[in-house]
Amino acid sequence: MINKIGQSLLGLSLCFMVSGCPSIYNSEYYIPVDNQVGDAQPLSKNDIIRVVIPSNFSQNLVKANSNNINKNDQMYIMDVVMYIALAKHETEKRLQNLGLNVINTGYHSGGNGHPTVIALVDSSPIEGSEESETHTWDAPVFTDDMGRTTLSEKQGVTINYKTYYYKVKLVRPEGKGNSLFECNSSNESRDYCIAPANPSNYQTIFTGYATLTTDNTTTGINVSHLTTAVFYNYPNMMGKKWV
Repeated sequence: MINKIGQSLLGLSLCFMVSGCPSIYNSEYYIPVDNQVGDAQPLSKNDIIRVVIPSNFSQNLVKANSNNINKNDQMYIMDVVMYIALAKHETEKRLQNLGLNVINTGYHSGGNGHPTVIALVDSSPIEGSEESETHTWDAPVFTDDMGRTTLSEKQGVTINYKTYYYKVKLVRPEGKGNSLFECNSSNESRDYCIAPANPSNYQTIFTGYATLTTDNTTTGINVSHLTTAVFYNYPNMMGKKWV
């Protein structure tokens, strides 16, 4: 199952790169954003940034590989894994687009280098957020010679929505032995750097949080919208809530 998850991650990223997999009934995106400024020194071109993912990433991979899990739970966990992985990659891209130095990027990134700033990221579908809307209309079946409808039938379509979130915290760890500087990568984490379970002893530069409710189920597109919203016009939108 881990290999299948890896293939899914690869397929989703490819789908995103070629701008494919659109939603048939895609609506406009309204993304509430809550960006907060911390007390730490702002980012500079001299900083070296490493993006790390939550400790539950490896745990979720193990769960997805378990034989004692039902299909629905397995699909949800796989979804969580993919959102976290793509949140890492999209965050790296946004930071690089700002002209910042980001290390340990991409798949199988490892933990080489000496970061000065850690970006803690997370993203996932929000469990229990599913909603459905049914849209109906009268479709003409027969018309007269004047084109007027003489017989119609009710038709409709049901659209399923779900809410997704993305959050990022840019921090400056304090102390040379700070566990945030440790990569903690493994085969189970696909060599991504994993954050400590309860990170502490740091100063916060910036915290960003966004949610998206959509019928689009393509992970890459949704994560791209979320990260774009958080880093839009950075750092001018810091300290603001906006939609």
